[in-house]
Amino acid sequence: MAGYDDFSNRRTGWVQTGAATAALVLSVALVAWMALLVLRGVDDLSTANSDNVQWSLAQADVEFLRFRIALRDAEEDPTALESVRRRFDVFYSRMATIESGEMYRAMRDDPQFRGPRTRVRDFLSESVPFIDSPDADLRASLPLLAERAEQVNEDVRSFSLAALTAYAGISDDRREGVMQLLAYLGIVLAVLFVALAMVAFTLFRLFRLAQGRAHQVESAAGRMRTIVETSPNAIVVFDKSGAIREFNPAAERMFGYTRAEARGRSAMHLLLPHDEAEAQRHGAFAFAEQLRRPRLEERHFEVTVRSRDGRLFPAEFAIDRSEAGLPLYVAYIRDISRRKNDEAELREARDRALAGERVKSEFLAVMSHEMRTPLNGLLGTMQLLHDQPLSPRQADLLERMQASGELLLGLVNDVLDLAKFEAGKMKAESEPFSITQLLDGVMHTAGPVAESYGNTLSWQWVGAPRDGVEGDMRRLRHVLLNLVGNAAKFTRQGEIEVEVECLPGAESMVEFRVSDSGIGIAEEDLERVFNDFETLDSSYARETGGTGLGLGIARRFVKLMGGEIGAESEPGEGSLFWFRVPLAPTQAVVERLVEAWSAPEDTGAPLDVLLVEDNEINRFIVREMLDSAGHSVVEAENGREGVDQAARHRFDVILMDISMPIMDGTEAVQHIRGGDGASRNTPIVALTAHALPEERARFHRLGMEACLNKPVERQKLLATLRAAAAGENAETPAVEAAPASEPLIDDTVLAHFHRNVPQEAGARLLARFFDEMDDAVITLAKSGPDAADLAATAHKCAGSCGTFGAEAMRAALIRIEARIKRGERPAQGDLAALQPLWNRSRAELEARMAAA
Repeated sequence: MAGYDDFSNRRTGWVQTGAATAALVLSVALVAWMALLVLRGVDDLSTANSDNVQWSLAQADVEFLRFRIALRDAEEDPTALESVRRRFDVFYSRMATIESGEMYRAMRDDPQFRGPRTRVRDFLSESVPFIDSPDADLRASLPLLAERAEQVNEDVRSFSLAALTAYAGISDDRREGVMQLLAYLGIVLAVLFVALAMVAFTLFRLFRLAQGRAHQVESAAGRMRTIVETSPNAIVVFDKSGAIREFNPAAERMFGYTRAEARGRSAMHLLLPHDEAEAQRHGAFAFAEQLRRPRLEERHFEVTVRSRDGRLFPAEFAIDRSEAGLPLYVAYIRDISRRKNDEAELREARDRALAGERVKSEFLAVMSHEMRTPLNGLLGTMQLLHDQPLSPRQADLLERMQASGELLLGLVNDVLDLAKFEAGKMKAESEPFSITQLLDGVMHTAGPVAESYGNTLSWQWVGAPRDGVEGDMRRLRHVLLNLVGNAAKFTRQGEIEVEVECLPGAESMVEFRVSDSGIGIAEEDLERVFNDFETLDSSYARETGGTGLGLGIARRFVKLMGGEIGAESEPGEGSLFWFRVPLAPTQAVVERLVEAWSAPEDTGAPLDVLLVEDNEINRFIVREMLDSAGHSVVEAENGREGVDQAARHRFDVILMDISMPIMDGTEAVQHIRGGDGASRNTPIVALTAHALPEERARFHRLGMEACLNKPVERQKLLATLRAAAAGENAETPAVEAAPASEPLIDDTVLAHFHRNVPQEAGARLLARFFDEMDDAVITLAKSGPDAADLAATAHKCAGSCGTFGAEAMRAALIRIEARIKRGERPAQGDLAALQPLWNRSRAELEARMAAA
């Protein structure tokens, strides 16, 4: 610390000496400058210059007189014309000399000088053409020149006298200026003397002050030394080469080295672990390696350090460089081992809490899904009972059972959606759709509920319509149905209206508003209605029931789509629920079926159907469904056979598988539509195990009226065929995303297989399915991510798995296929996981079939 005190004293002396030297240099420079001004003034008063000016002024008057005499002589003697020209030129030259001189610039603003000079200049300008003319013309103009010369004679004399007078005044002014400069010089010298005296006095005072300051600095250095030595943080000072200069007692205790041992050694090699020293030299300590001051964001960091006994512990550094004198880096180091331990414990506690939340969410998801599976079976069984002869009492009881089951299924789906959202497994989809058809479908679905309470339900555009858009149609429909359903439940004998408006701006926002004339909501409850499991205490609410999840899920869906939702209401005045979401306009709109799929089955008139499917199992299932409904079926095993069959015979509907050997479904459709065969204009319905939204749009552009996903449900199949044959909208709703946790076996699909396939044929198809899947799964598991036929094999296997309800296996295959379709490489681990998943699925299927 003593070195710092000496450096500070020397710095103060340098500052004082520099100030005195600067003042002395400034004074000498001022005196030299004023002496230069005096010399210049004396030079301006030189007699040679002044005599020349005076002589030129006097000669101007004489030369003008000689010019006039030459004019008079030329009138008498014609040979004297050259003398006239010469005398004019001499006079002209005298005047030009006077005007080009420095004195002239000083005198030209004098009123006594300016008037005569102007008239003389005009005379010269007017006489030049005569002087430069031929002898004959000049001789003829001699009387005129003589007359004009007579007129300006007095002006020439006045000009000369005025110039001499002005010059005399200027000369006097210059002499006075020189005298003033001399006086100023004397004053400056006097001031300089006084200033030097004051500087001497000031230096004396500074010397006395420096003595007092030195004592203060010594005291401050002692206090600073005490602070450094008693600091709980380690303080390490090192120079630009990294050598330690200072090492306080806290550093000695932290690192185990004494001050004498640490000084002079490399800070990085002494304090950092040997295997990290070099990396940190170019990392956290890069500023020291680059010999610069650390930037603001580089001054605080955490690194692992090493004590003398080899203990490694985390430390927090606060470091900066002192720019005063010798550059030195000062580092404050704090051991943060305890803080890190506390943070680790907090993270562990947080992870345990999050794990508990995840377990709860997964439990809800699994339980919801497991509950939905038997519910689907119950609802399917009740739907089959509708086809049986029932008494009115039985039909009424069955209707009540089905309504309760559908209500329970809706509640389970709500819980499942909530669990999926909280688990972060829900993503917004984007596909083209028609807002008009979407709202028509909502009206069709919610209309019976609204009418049951005596309400009228309608919708309208506000402002310019925008029909074709891109967005998540399925979740948008869910939100609209929820808001319209709530409005219907809380309104009696009233009106429910849905308004749609395209908001101005670059974000393509569309606002939906659902208003009703119902009981309304109190202002303090408007925010509360969007909470989970929140139900308001009203008579209508008690009558209609509900879990209070609907609006909470609607808010999550709107947020997922990048929008916002809100409500306005007053008790007894009705309610207005609104939400706005971004929906980009598009022309590629795929029409969708708007009627509810839960409508009673109506097979309609018998149809002549062409089934193009390469999978024997799928062909058998679909044929059985169509035969039982009274339709006739012709089969084709690949796209080429399908094209040939369509060319020879006029079918009512064509069911076209997409992924097939020899010729796939899309190519077959192009051949059928582009040819002149008998079924060129026949409606075509696509069959596929999985189709991305963009693929469904492509199927529509190729000429397919609808797309059915495998496994095919009998009711959807028959309804689609009936609508396609009648020329109506036949597109099925978009497939829901896979649930958060797929079951190994979907009992509903398996039960559907048992109902539609005879037992003997089912056993034969299942055996063939096992043989095909055993070979295919081995091929998939051993294939690389870049295998050429990977997507086709996964697609084919997914369709077969869907037929027998191997849901987990089907979902895994669909994910692999979807990644390939999007141009991504499936993970090798996903391919390797197919074998154990298939083994479990096969064992479970065998057990279910044995128990059936």
